[in-house]
Amino acid sequence: MSPSSNNVSTASLFTTSVFTKGVLTTNLSKISRSAPLILTIISLFFSAAALALPDDRKRAISIESDSAERNQNTGLTIYSGNVIISQGSILIEADQITLHYQGSKISRIECTGTPASYQQQPQADGPMLVARAEHIDYLLADDQIILKRNAILSRNGTTIRGDSIDYDIKNETWKAKGDNLGEQKRIQLVIPPSVQESTPLTETP
Repeated sequence: MSPSSNNVSTASLFTTSVFTKGVLTTNLSKISRSAPLILTIISLFFSAAALALPDDRKRAISIESDSAERNQNTGLTIYSGNVIISQGSILIEADQITLHYQGSKISRIECTGTPASYQQQPQADGPMLVARAEHIDYLLADDQIILKRNAILSRNGTTIRGDSIDYDIKNETWKAKGDNLGEQKRIQLVIPPSVQESTPLTETP
């Protein structure tokens, strides 16, 4: 692959960890010399049987902001100024948040900020999952978070950076891309010693 091509990586965040000793900080240079690569990372964080606390979706959604505007024709509600949304362990903070509805239910939460942030505790006794980007789309029906521009996804000390990151909540997988025209030209993965083992990283072309 030419240097001008975007770098792409997909991985599981929660299966069994396989890494060499020492902190791994990589721009994944091998990806720039091959076809788009599926990078299988077996458990960067730890094995998790449940994605979210059982009562997150059953909790009421609380929204705070400096102002709000509802368009009945488009079905959009826009909250602006220090916006905070909370639901159970889920906490979303942004400069502006737009709620998209499908029928009477919220189907999409669109966030913009410098950066906007999303965090959730997947397990009652586990660490927080934290996502940050200038633009975050939380697709409730698809259980998916889409991070765009200066995207960061972290949990339990492991951090993934890229121009964009798609995180599948249901399947516990992510897909990251760099942008040769943007600030984040490559993806970067940082893994602390606490989640590393002696087995080398496995890559699948």
